[in-house]
Amino acid sequence: MLINSLRVNNFYCYLDENVFEFSKGLNIVSGLNSGGKSQLFNAFYWTLFNKVYVDIDSSTTKKEWKDADKIIIAPEKIEYESLIGDRIECFVEIGLTNEFHENEEPKGELVDYTILKSVTYEKHKDGLYFVSKPELTISYVTGGEINYIKSTDFNWFLNRIFPSSIRKFMWFQGETVDELYDFSKPSTLNNAINEISYFPLYDNLNSIVDASVSSIEKKIDKELRSRKKLTNDQEELIQKINTTKDSIAKLQQSITTNEEKVAEITEAIYLEEQKLKGFDKYTDLKVKINKLDSDFQYAKDRIDSLVGESKEKLISKWMLNGCDKLIKASEKNLKIIQAEIQSFQKSENPVPITLPGPEYVEKMIADHICYICERPVEEGSPAYKALELRLEDFKTNQDYKILNDNYTELNRARKKLLGILPDIEQEVIDHNKEIDKSIEKRNKIYNQKKVVFAESGVTKEEDISIGSSTASQILNKVESLRNNKDRLDKYLFNNKLEINDLENKLQDLLKVKSDTIKLDGGIVEEEARDYIILFSKTIALLRQRALTTLINEIQAESNTLYNLYLGGRAQGEIIIDRGVSVIDKHTKNIMSNLNTAEIVAQKLAVANSFLSLSEKTLGRSFPMIADAPTSDLDHLNTANLTKSLGKSFEQMIIMSKDYALLSDAERQAMINDANVVKYYELTNDLIDKDGPESRINKKTYVTVIK
Repeated sequence: MLINSLRVNNFYCYLDENVFEFSKGLNIVSGLNSGGKSQLFNAFYWTLFNKVYVDIDSSTTKKEWKDADKIIIAPEKIEYESLIGDRIECFVEIGLTNEFHENEEPKGELVDYTILKSVTYEKHKDGLYFVSKPELTISYVTGGEINYIKSTDFNWFLNRIFPSSIRKFMWFQGETVDELYDFSKPSTLNNAINEISYFPLYDNLNSIVDASVSSIEKKIDKELRSRKKLTNDQEELIQKINTTKDSIAKLQQSITTNEEKVAEITEAIYLEEQKLKGFDKYTDLKVKINKLDSDFQYAKDRIDSLVGESKEKLISKWMLNGCDKLIKASEKNLKIIQAEIQSFQKSENPVPITLPGPEYVEKMIADHICYICERPVEEGSPAYKALELRLEDFKTNQDYKILNDNYTELNRARKKLLGILPDIEQEVIDHNKEIDKSIEKRNKIYNQKKVVFAESGVTKEEDISIGSSTASQILNKVESLRNNKDRLDKYLFNNKLEINDLENKLQDLLKVKSDTIKLDGGIVEEEARDYIILFSKTIALLRQRALTTLINEIQAESNTLYNLYLGGRAQGEIIIDRGVSVIDKHTKNIMSNLNTAEIVAQKLAVANSFLSLSEKTLGRSFPMIADAPTSDLDHLNTANLTKSLGKSFEQMIIMSKDYALLSDAERQAMINDANVVKYYELTNDLIDKDGPESRINKKTYVTVIK
């Protein structure tokens, strides 16, 4: 297949119509960042696969492939300058030459195809709206007439010329070079092999032969019954043989079904684990953030508690700080107060009026007995009158009692203050230090939290909660899938043991049948059976040998390309065995810490080997279209690798900023050395040179260098 042309009209940074002509060989599109290379790549993908590589959302510059149904691809300049009601037409047209899609065999008639995708928008007050969904048409020319492929056949046709299983090897971006292949994904190797080889024919032949063996066995048994009368034991033997065969067939079908389920589950586990790569960090982040939030809240609560305590202590005692001398000097005033209180006392009795209390005095008067001396107190006697006077003193000296109590409390407070005043200043200092320490801790935690966000690249805290929840859901799903897989693996293991037992039993039964039920010969099916069984075993052996040979071919082709991409100076060689690794040519040990050029060369070599082998084994050639495939290399290494890449495929279209960094002389040397057939240079620049530095005043200019 060859891509002949690309017409881009009003697509992102491409205003009006821009035409690119491509030829067989190496085609280069050069441009610095924001020059328009990625949008040119998007033009291909939007047209053929209805996807564009754009920002995940407005809050991040990270990109992902998105379905293009609802994405506006019109240039912002046109949207900005259009009037309400204006319509904007955008389209991309790809011209290519390929084997006629109705041919059963490759290398047949070549046909020119035109794949056109267009969309029309209408300007409204709040932006552009789709007039209709993007429309795709695919036409081709045969016999001088233009024919159209039915819309219902679009997916089939595009998958035929760009097989989905190896599509990512044909179309990829440098940002996703790590995802070019991954043999930990079960379907990667199998799907690629099915596309680049005749290997699936072995599986089809094997199925046909197995069905033939079963059919012939039934015909032989039928012929046995028609030629001679069988005894009950012989009938029972044949019945056991048939029952055993049926059981084996059912078990084999069950094994096939469950193996397919295991493959599907394994694939699902892989896909979930791939999703987890984008979310697993959120689980650790969630734990870190929760710990920091908890520590931050504790520090904040501690500060609030200390501040509240400061207010309380300020009112209760700290306000008296420095009053030591004044309070000590109050002793003289207290003595004056004490003397004054004594002057209020009416009785000369030195015993305090509180002893005994008034209730006891009243009781002694009522009982006519003195409970202090335990003598009788007759009414009217001097003792009786003394008790009455004492009771009267209580009434007349009540004010004295209140004053005396207050004085006692005041004197007690004075002594207490004299005990705590010397420590107040240090207590205030220590208390403020504790507050400062808590504030410092709180601020430190706050900064730690900012560092965690900065290092993780996450800007919103809610993203962590969402991501952590998503990661947890994925992990739960993976765990469930693994449990299902383990259950099926165990079931498969038991089925295979059971089949092994049944096959041994079948062999014994067949031997008994061979010894006890003999025919006179002449049954064609019996003779054919032996050949078909031999054929079945041969097909199985050839299948395994074909697989081994194909893996070896992929490995050999990968190494050829690997050495080519490294300028013939590769120190290691690629080994494919349930995975891809590079071993030292001399020691045969796996090489680690490969440099950037070696890693890029390895990935490109393995990926490109599938496309290269497809052309060699099936005669199907595919172009490779890559956006920044060597983005991890410097511009000089990119130039050297480009010279080698140009020798790998019938057609390559490479878009890269690195070529723009070459001097005119270096660029011309590369064009000559790499046999570049087409060279375009993209520049995103102002439309109105005196206008604003704005996207609405910019477009991509295309310069033809060669």
